[in-house]
Amino acid sequence: MTNVHFYFRHPGNIYFSIEKLFSQVAAKINNQTPQKFSVSSQDLPLPTGLSNLWDNISHVRNTQTAINHITGDVHYAILGCNKSNINILTVHDCVMLRRLSKSNPKYWIIKWFWYDWPVRKADMVTVISENTKQELIHFTGCAADRIRVIGNFYDERFVSIPHFFNKTEPVVLFIGTAPNKNLRTLINAIGGLSIKLHIVGTPSPADFQELQKINIAFQVSTELSDEEMRRAYIECDILAFPSVYEGFGLPIIEAQLTGRPVLTSNLSPMKEVAADAALLVDPYDTASIRAGLLKIIGDDLYRESIVNAGFENVKRFNAEAVSKQYTELYEELLTEKSISKN
Repeated sequence: MTNVHFYFRHPGNIYFSIEKLFSQVAAKINNQTPQKFSVSSQDLPLPTGLSNLWDNISHVRNTQTAINHITGDVHYAILGCNKSNINILTVHDCVMLRRLSKSNPKYWIIKWFWYDWPVRKADMVTVISENTKQELIHFTGCAADRIRVIGNFYDERFVSIPHFFNKTEPVVLFIGTAPNKNLRTLINAIGGLSIKLHIVGTPSPADFQELQKINIAFQVSTELSDEEMRRAYIECDILAFPSVYEGFGLPIIEAQLTGRPVLTSNLSPMKEVAADAALLVDPYDTASIRAGLLKIIGDDLYRESIVNAGFENVKRFNAEAVSKQYTELYEELLTEKSISKN
């Protein structure tokens, strides 16, 4: 049996989406029959910061094993791995490079320590979408054959919950308030519609002003627990996810699992994740978003068709299938390493 180490971020005041995902991957791999890999996980000892990079890299150097997998965010940690081992890096997105100007020294620090050098050190880089793969090639020049797309998967606690669609005043769920989530465009698209907007996150003061200006019913929720988040999906009628940038777009899958119709962007990776099980819109065009919402609200047969298609679509994103892809990758790299030594 071959040992695999998952390396996680230092547990600080962050949302542990990466850790939750890979903890489930570890459990699935450890329970496979026959068990070929023994997966353990380790947190980095210090929060990420320039003064702590060396200590975290040293920790990896002193604890590494046959297969080392940096699971995301702390890409630089792979610099502590020996080339004699198998070293894998997972990159979830390149948003930090997209947000910074090249004239900002921070851009180059992040580019070198989080992307260029870690990618060169990795035997294989995994990404969660084809969109992230293309971005990584663009920013680092990494060869396409050294990048493997392995998508995210859904939390198995999400299940289909029957729901009577409220055509009179449907609840439209919107998740996240970072600029890429595109709340302002959605607000401008829904003025005058008889809906209730449920925003998960903290809108900016300017967004609050826009909400009050268009005079619609809205609710804001922050710091929801996992159970409260699932309840938000259950209580909504539509998920509106007109994001202009994502590494993957997990809310699409979570809404489809719950049995709710999804409106999302006709952009990668959202359109690949949603497949034919969502209404795709131009996220930069308020008229497109508005027309999409009206179609979902007004066309009962269409709404039912995308909900049913969603149940089929989510089958691609179960934990068992994703864990199997990681197992196959580890086996492939072990074989390649064995051949190269001989």
